[in-house]
Amino acid sequence: MMDANEARQRIEEGLDEEEVRRLLVKLLQTPSPQTELLEKEPQVLALIRDVVRPELEAEGIAAAIDDMGNLTARLPGAGAAPGLVLVSYAMNAAPSTMPNPYSGEIVDGAPHGLEGPCGWGRGACEQKGSLAAMLSAVKLIARSGWELPGDLYFVTSTAGESGKHESLDYVLSSGAIDAGWGLIDGPPEIQLGNKGRIDVRIVVRGRQAHSSRPWDGVNAVDGAVRVLEKLAPLMPYPEDKSHPELGRVSLTPTAIESFPKSTHTIPSECHIKMDRRLLPGDDADRAVAQLAEAIGSIEPCEVALEKEEFMYPCEVGKDAGVVLALGDAIRTMLGREPEYSFSTAANDTGLLNVRGIETVNYGSRAVRFQHTDNDLVPVKSVVEAAKVFMFMALQR
Repeated sequence: MMDANEARQRIEEGLDEEEVRRLLVKLLQTPSPQTELLEKEPQVLALIRDVVRPELEAEGIAAAIDDMGNLTARLPGAGAAPGLVLVSYAMNAAPSTMPNPYSGEIVDGAPHGLEGPCGWGRGACEQKGSLAAMLSAVKLIARSGWELPGDLYFVTSTAGESGKHESLDYVLSSGAIDAGWGLIDGPPEIQLGNKGRIDVRIVVRGRQAHSSRPWDGVNAVDGAVRVLEKLAPLMPYPEDKSHPELGRVSLTPTAIESFPKSTHTIPSECHIKMDRRLLPGDDADRAVAQLAEAIGSIEPCEVALEKEEFMYPCEVGKDAGVVLALGDAIRTMLGREPEYSFSTAANDTGLLNVRGIETVNYGSRAVRFQHTDNDLVPVKSVVEAAKVFMFMALQR
C-alpha cells in the first residue's frame, strides 16, 4: 500500500478539475426527477443506464445493472483492507418552480453566499454533486491502475427521494457487495448519525351512504377528526427523551384522504398518514403501539393501523474505523480538521450499519439548497469530495 504522502501527490497530479466539472454538468443536464413511479421512473433508470454506466465502461470498468435498475461496479483490491463501498443516488426532487432546472449552467456562487463557480440544476446540491465526485474518483483510480489495499465498490441506487430502503436493500441482498466500510452521499462534514422513520397509515372505517341522508351512514371523516384530536397531545413531540445532537422524536400527519372518490357520498374510509421519527435505539413497533394506545376506540367507526415504510436510525462513534480514516483523508487532502454533523432526515446509512457495513455520510451536499429554486453546488466542493473519496480508496 502506498503511503499517505504518495497517495496525496498522485491524487493532486491525476485529478483533472475540468473533467470533474464536465461530469457534473453532464449529470445536471440529464433529468432524473422523482415522479409517482419512484424507482421505476424511466428518466431515473436512463441516467444510470445511459450516463453513469458508459462513463465507467469508458475506463474499462464492468458495471452491472440489476432488475431494479441499480448499478454496481467493483474494482478489486490486492490487500486485506476492509472493502469500501461508495453509495450514490440517481433520483432527484421534482423540478417544481425551479428555473432552468436542467441547464447544467456554471454560475457565480457569490449571489448565493457560495465560493467560486457552481453547478446549477435540480439535484445539484443533493445527489448529483456527490455522484459526480464518486464517479470521478472511481474513474481516475481505474484509469491510473493504482493498486488498492482492498476491494472498492461503487453503487448508484435508483432511490434518492423515495424515503425507503428498498433499492439499496435489493443491492445488499444480492450479495454483490462484500464491504466492511461504506460512505453514502452526504454533506462536506462527517455525518455520524440520523433519525429513522416509520410511516403509519391509520385507516378509519365507517359506513357509506348518500350525503343527503347522513344519518344513514357513519362518516369516516368524522372518525378521522377524532383520531387527530386524540393524537394531538403527541404532536409534534410524542416523547420527552432527547438525543444530544438529534433532539427529540416527532410525530407529524403528512396526508389525509377519503374513499370512495364519488360525489355526494358519505365516505366509508378515511386514511391518515403519520410520519413518526425514531432515535438510535428506538423500537419502531413500540412507536406504533404508542399511537394505537392513544387512539383507542373511535365508535361507531373502526380503526386499524398499518405499518408502511421504515428507515433505520443510525449513530456511529467518532472512534469507528471508517470515521477515523475519513478524518485522516480530510486532513491530508483538504488541509483542515474534519467537522461532524447529524441529520434529522432518514436515509440508507442505518441499513448498511445493520448489515454490518460501518457507514457514515460524506460528500458535497449543501442542505440549505435542497429542493429550492436555487439548487446548486460549488464545483470546488465536488472536487474536494472526489479527492477525499480517492484517498479513502487508497488508504485503508
